[in-house]
Amino acid sequence: MVLNEKLEFSSVSSEVKTAFLGVPAKILLSTGTRLYKWTDYPLSGRVGITPWWCFVERRTLPNGKVAEGFRNSETAAGRLGVSHRDYQKVRAAVGEKFNNKMENLQIVELTTAAWGFAGVTRGQPEFKDPKLANVYFIGGKGQLWLPNLTSGNVREIPSLG
Repeated sequence: MVLNEKLEFSSVSSEVKTAFLGVPAKILLSTGTRLYKWTDYPLSGRVGITPWWCFVERRTLPNGKVAEGFRNSETAAGRLGVSHRDYQKVRAAVGEKFNNKMENLQIVELTTAAWGFAGVTRGQPEFKDPKLANVYFIGGKGQLWLPNLTSGNVREIPSLG
């Protein structure tokens, strides 16, 4: 059985549902698929491996939306004159409520096939302060929600050579 094979988006939490703009596509990720994120946290923490990732390689999703890859994001950041990390923070809509300053790049490769949900990031408030609730990160970046990962499903890779 492939990881998350029976998982349906209709059964996930509202927090996960509202992280996407619309309904994401359920996609099969093959062994060897590489994913990345900017994070302050270790790969496996007290709650396991976080399910939120971006694709290293650009990918067209079943609904026709394009999830830009690492190098595409890097190029877009350069055109805007910002760091890749800062670009990612705005486009992936990582506001203060996530307690993540995104200081370290983390890259993994799947060692098993898995089903995940890929779609477009919904905008999120930038700040925790309710007085600033109307200040948003725009979102709009392709993202992947891949729950139930364990250290047996991924291996960390040091860089994108």
